[in-house]
Amino acid sequence: MTWWPSCWYAELRKAVLSPVVLVTVVGAVLAAAGTGLYGYRNAYRHFEDGAPATYLDEPAGALWAAAQHSGTFVGLVVAAALAAALYAVECESGMWPSLLASRPGRARLIALKASVVLLLTATFTIVLAAILFAVGRTAAEVTGFATSGGPGWEAAAQAVARSLVVQALFVAVAFAAASLTRRTLGTMAGALGPVVVLAPVVGVEGITPLHPQTWVAAWLRLPDEAQYSLYLWTREPSPGTGAPGVEALAALAAVHIGVLALAARGDRLLRPTD
Repeated sequence: MTWWPSCWYAELRKAVLSPVVLVTVVGAVLAAAGTGLYGYRNAYRHFEDGAPATYLDEPAGALWAAAQHSGTFVGLVVAAALAAALYAVECESGMWPSLLASRPGRARLIALKASVVLLLTATFTIVLAAILFAVGRTAAEVTGFATSGGPGWEAAAQAVARSLVVQALFVAVAFAAASLTRRTLGTMAGALGPVVVLAPVVGVEGITPLHPQTWVAAWLRLPDEAQYSLYLWTREPSPGTGAPGVEALAALAAVHIGVLALAARGDRLLRPTD
C-alpha cells in the first residue's frame, strides 16, 4: 500500500496543473460570480432586500450559494474537466495501459482518481464560497443595500451536504463519459450534452417527474427565485413535487458506474492471449 500516498499526490498535482482544469475552474468561478452580481443588481434595483442574491454579503449565505452552484451546472462542468484531466487525457495520450501495468488494480486506480475528483469538487465549493462572499461584500459596500432573512450556518451546512451527493453523481457521469469517449472534448460533451439537450423538455407534462434534472432540483431544494442567479439549472415544477428523492440519484449514479466498469474492463497493456 505504499503506492497509495504517492498516487494521491500524483493525481492531485496532475489535476491542479492541468490547463483544462485551470481554464474550466476560472470560467466556472466567473460564471458563478457574474450570475450572483446580476441577481444582486436586480434585487437592488427593485428593492428586494430578501432576494437570494443578496445573501452573498454574509459568510453563511455565500456558502449556501456556492453549494447551489456546485450541485448544478457549474459543478458538473468542474467535475467533467477533472475527469477529463485525470482519465480521458491518459487514454487519449496512450499512457493509460502503462499506468495499469505499473500500478495494481484497474478498479482501485479508477476509484482513486474518482475520489480525488470528488475531493477537489468539494474544495471548489469552499473556494467559490470565499469568492462569492468577497463579491457580495463588495456589492453591499458599493450600493449600501441591506440584506434580511439570509440562511444561517445550519442551512448552509445542509446545502453543502446535499450538494456533495449530487457532486458524487456528477463524478460518476463524468467518468462514464470519459470511459466511453476516451477524449477530453468527448468527456466534456458526454457529461454536459444530455443536460443541455434535455433541458427544454423538463417542463413537459408527464415527463417532469421522470426527468433527472427535476430529481437534482428536488434533492437540492433549489428556490425558484434564485434560478440563474445562484444556480444554473432548468427544472419544473417546484422542488419535491412528484419527484423521486436521493434513491433516484443513487440509482442513476449506479447506472453510470456500471457503464464505466463495462467500458474499462478491457483496458490492459497485455491480454492473456498475447
